[in-house]
Amino acid sequence: MRHYLSQISKRQEGIALVLSVLVLSNLLMITFIVTDVILRIGKTSREIGESEAAYFAAETAIEQAVYKIEKERDGSEIGTAVPPDIGFLNDFKATWRRYLSPINTTPIICVDDNNVSYIYTTVADVSDPLKGGNKSCLYTATAGNITKGNPLKVKLRGTKSFEINFNVAVPASLNFYPPSIDIDWPNSTPGRVIVLSAAGQESVDTMTSPSILKVPSSGQFGATPNYRVRVLNNGFSDVTYDIGPHNSSPGNIMPVGIEIVGKGYFNNQKERIIVVDKKSWKIY
Repeated sequence: MRHYLSQISKRQEGIALVLSVLVLSNLLMITFIVTDVILRIGKTSREIGESEAAYFAAETAIEQAVYKIEKERDGSEIGTAVPPDIGFLNDFKATWRRYLSPINTTPIICVDDNNVSYIYTTVADVSDPLKGGNKSCLYTATAGNITKGNPLKVKLRGTKSFEINFNVAVPASLNFYPPSIDIDWPNSTPGRVIVLSAAGQESVDTMTSPSILKVPSSGQFGATPNYRVRVLNNGFSDVTYDIGPHNSSPGNIMPVGIEIVGKGYFNNQKERIIVVDKKSWKIY
């Protein structure tokens, strides 16, 4: 009897030992899992913080560049793709690079009388009564850069006007502006083409009847032009004007906007990119 009870006791001790081992194993497993989760959360939180710092650096670069262009009309120190302008935030770990480039193409954009813009897919849409037929439009005959052979076409409804600016200084090494442009007013309808200084206080040139006006009439735009071109349709019928480079030499391309790229980094690893496009024209 005692022998039998002794065997039962030993079995119970064995079972208790096995249970203890299982409990300890589970506790260790839970500890490892919790530790791994904490490490992963910590790593993820750090990565989010680094990404936010990189994004903030890119955002800072863009905001400063936009201010320089919109308020001071000066992008000469913003940089080019090679080399870009480089800066940093206060902690030096977050850095940024920024540069600008010309926007030399345009989609088919039409603007209604309420200044609401529409984008269409084919040139035929410009004259479609259900699409661009009752709107002022901006487009090129073929997709691609705006050149002498593929000028910017501006269809203005009666009493509407168009303005395009060539008044932002750019890096001297950047091929941005053509030497000069032509404004071709082909129809015998009432109107005017006015060339102003950037401040709008000085009339540089005017055209009061259909013709071709070269801007500037002498000299070249260079990297620091100071011109605003305004086209007015004083009639009641649609008029389409052609605006493009004066000559067809390679590289003579007319911009219709500025693209600003800001890249933010944290420890030169986390990269965040912000791109802002600023158009140089308006229809009103």
